[in-house]
Amino acid sequence: MSVTTEEKNGLTTGVENLEEKPSIVEVLKNKAFMLLFGAQFIENIGRAISGLALEFLVWDLTGSPFMMGILSIIWLLPFVIITPLAGVYTDRFDQRKIMFWSNILSALASFGYLFVYLFRDSFMVLITTSGFSQYSTRYMLVALFILCFLNSSSAAFFFPARSAYTRLIVKKKNLLIANSIGSTVFQIATIVGFVLAGVLAAISYRLSFIFDTTTFAVSGLLILFIFRIGKKPPAVERVKSTSVRQEFRSIYDDMKIGFGAIREHPKISYMLIIFTGLTFAFGAINVLFVVILRGEMELSATWYGALQGVMGATGIIAAIIMMSFGKLKRKILLINLGFLGATIGMYVFAVSRNAWVLATVFGTYGILSVMINIPASTLIQERVPYKKQGRVFGFQQLAQGIAQLVGMGIVSLIAEYVLPMYVLLASSGLLSILIISGFIYSARKGLMIDDYADTEANGKKDQLLDEFDDQKELDISADISIAEISKPVKTKQLD
Repeated sequence: MSVTTEEKNGLTTGVENLEEKPSIVEVLKNKAFMLLFGAQFIENIGRAISGLALEFLVWDLTGSPFMMGILSIIWLLPFVIITPLAGVYTDRFDQRKIMFWSNILSALASFGYLFVYLFRDSFMVLITTSGFSQYSTRYMLVALFILCFLNSSSAAFFFPARSAYTRLIVKKKNLLIANSIGSTVFQIATIVGFVLAGVLAAISYRLSFIFDTTTFAVSGLLILFIFRIGKKPPAVERVKSTSVRQEFRSIYDDMKIGFGAIREHPKISYMLIIFTGLTFAFGAINVLFVVILRGEMELSATWYGALQGVMGATGIIAAIIMMSFGKLKRKILLINLGFLGATIGMYVFAVSRNAWVLATVFGTYGILSVMINIPASTLIQERVPYKKQGRVFGFQQLAQGIAQLVGMGIVSLIAEYVLPMYVLLASSGLLSILIISGFIYSARKGLMIDDYADTEANGKKDQLLDEFDDQKELDISADISIAEISKPVKTKQLD
């Protein structure tokens, strides 16, 4: 179990006044926050470019829906295998260091894509079967899949670290605004990234991978600036492990604490369950999207980027509107409505092969994504103590990763034999059952009521963050060298 220095010293401060008015200007003046999401903006552009190039490259090499599913599964594996560790270590170590090294690993993986593509002829193997000879791309695919796994592993660490650090540098009253700005940044990156990805992929995969490597390097540089001006996470005092077995035991204990934090809050528990079901059903779209666009509709990479751009544009509008609210009182209700819209959109996606209809669906998905993700992140940041947020966000990734992995695995197995339309209709039916059950359950349990009318939840104090929120200036900073970034937060043996 981890205990913060401030809590050990017995800091006692009052609960933040929930009636204090949120301030957009205050968030925009927060240099550490703007640097963080600037880094994320650049990183998201890079991931969009390399992701599309990798998907199209694998499709061009194999023409197999099954291999597209395998690629998606490999991308998701780290979110199942590594995420629990990422959540635990996010609460133990300096989140800035985790984000920095995550960018470095992604840059190396992206450079690996470039290396494999440039020397692709060297990866070809001549295979002779029954007197017939042909070149096999098996080794090239293996190399690309390994690099994809490494790139995804870095993302599995980045997400919980970024989410937890956001709560540290942003006051509770401004969380919805901060998350809305973050969503806007993501949507802009979606527009720029996927449109640019489509153009670059149409010209050359080599340009795509070069650009991607550069974006991660620049993103890592911006994270370095946060070490200079951002708040340093509070030191964590914990019993130091003396053996590998003891370390695994401590990780297991910390994971149990994170799971317990989820169970303490019915709204968060429900949100994670409904998220998991949605992610499982949407596994069909993740596997079949390129198959439908490239195989059935014969659309170019430019169309792929344009559809993603439409989704980003509508998402920006929705995020700006949500930002103007400052505070959302019924987050579960908004999440449920978002899931309902996603279900309807999947039905349309299943039966329509008109490019303009699909553009409308993706434009709607941009709005729905904001309706779901911003309230979900804000709910966790408002209700879960800061010292446990890394583990809670880690569990969120874990649940969604497992659901998406299973969903895409099932779709990958049947996609070779069943038309995409029928697969999507089956997924839409499952999603319909889930959302109807969710509305009934959340209504009976009173989960869609005013979040701030829940006096029991609002009465819980997060003393550490109340203390930070009261500080008007970023008076806690660190001047850290590159060598020091590789060191963990200093620990202290407890009696």
